Amino acid sequence: MKIKPTWFVAAYLLLIGLQVQAADASRALQGMDGEVRAAMKALNVPGVAVGVVQDGRVILAKGYGVLDVKGTQAVDADTLFAVGSVSKSFTTAVMATLVDEGKLEWDRPVREYLPWFRMYDPVASELLTPRDMVSHRSGLPRYDFIRMSTYLERGELVRRLRYLPPNKTFRDVYQYNNLMFVTAGYLSGELTGSTWESLVQQRIFAPLGMSRSNTSVRDSIKQTNHALPHQLAEGKLVTTDFYDYQRFGVGPNGAVNSTVNDMLKYLQVYLEEGRASDRQLISARQVKELFKPVVVSGPDSMYALAWSIEQRHGERTVSHGGSITGFTAQVILLPESKTGIVVLNNLNGSPLPDKLGWQIVDRLLGQPDRKFIASLTEPRAPSQRSALQPVAGTRPTLELAAYAGNWFHPAFGTVKVALADDRLALKFDAMTVPLEHFNYDTFKAARLDALVKFRLDAAGKPAEMLLPLEPAAADLVFVKR
Repeated sequence: MKIKPTWFVAAYLLLIGLQVQAADASRALQGMDGEVRAAMKALNVPGVAVGVVQDGRVILAKGYGVLDVKGTQAVDADTLFAVGSVSKSFTTAVMATLVDEGKLEWDRPVREYLPWFRMYDPVASELLTPRDMVSHRSGLPRYDFIRMSTYLERGELVRRLRYLPPNKTFRDVYQYNNLMFVTAGYLSGELTGSTWESLVQQRIFAPLGMSRSNTSVRDSIKQTNHALPHQLAEGKLVTTDFYDYQRFGVGPNGAVNSTVNDMLKYLQVYLEEGRASDRQLISARQVKELFKPVVVSGPDSMYALAWSIEQRHGERTVSHGGSITGFTAQVILLPESKTGIVVLNNLNGSPLPDKLGWQIVDRLLGQPDRKFIASLTEPRAPSQRSALQPVAGTRPTLELAAYAGNWFHPAFGTVKVALADDRLALKFDAMTVPLEHFNYDTFKAARLDALVKFRLDAAGKPAEMLLPLEPAAADLVFVKR
């Protein structure tokens, strides 16, 4: 007589299978400690935290190095790091929950939700959708200088987008843009009578038990176990200032601060098609929507809704990196094998999370890079010295005081050109940019590696100032007030 296996036999077999898979993953990651430390030494990184989850089991969650190069407190799996643009997936996750509730549609024009919303391009004004915003196909270049220089309230920043000219045709190409994610987060808040920060807390952090995560550096620095941001200055590690997103009106593009332990809980939601324990946090349909490619982003990659989609060793990968002052991060999902990887560190512009994250993927897929450490120390191309050299024998058309004063652009507001000690300087809310004479009415902004041009009116007085604040677009014209 044929005996049917009972449910507990089936469950037992499943458990055995999971244990075997976890054991395989653990074997694949043997020797990781030495590899991480060697990579840190090669790249001069003060602190790193690494995590791997597979089939709901934490395979690795560990810290290396220190919070602060001047201190001794060790990094662990509960150390807070800024995750930078990995935050973009939190924004689209919140949006997915709004789609599930019928409050938002990915392909409905933003103007139907925010009637006052405008872009510089009238076609984009009418047709731009939430999907366009979070897949980087708005036609707008980065214009990141505004979120580093100018203090704005978030709604005001979104209103000023209409004054930033595009450099590409709407929906023509992939072009990374943080300001569109700011807009997406702002829209989510407006649809719920809330804020992006509150939505992330209520819809992601709280239900997942991400108790140490937050959306403001002001909250991070109140906690003892937080990593400090670092940068290399003349080859030496030094601490630097935290970037305060909210002060510049931004946040939905990159303000999440989290830990390895918390991020593994977050990644597990996607590996379980939106489920968290006994709760469907995001519908399985919307998880698929988040991972659905929208636009070609590179030779071998597509961009979905805040996720990059690629193939590696024949397996689909879903990933995103993050970088903000003093921190870099990388998260990678292998949906078919239900594996999630997170690497966080506290060094400005460091390639370590990206390099190490993909090395872990290669290990798990049985294709480790045997020359991984050697590749980290390969010589890099030297940085190019500026070709902008002053024109000999020229002097300003007017006395320097004539160029000083208040200059206005509707996106950036009023910028001051100040004169002190016979030198001009541009003064933004958050930074001062010294100017050096270059040629007649043109001055060099060394900090921007660009030229600032003054145009004179018919009376011979400065009337317009052309500022190159976005390398991929034409100079912005400021008028004198």
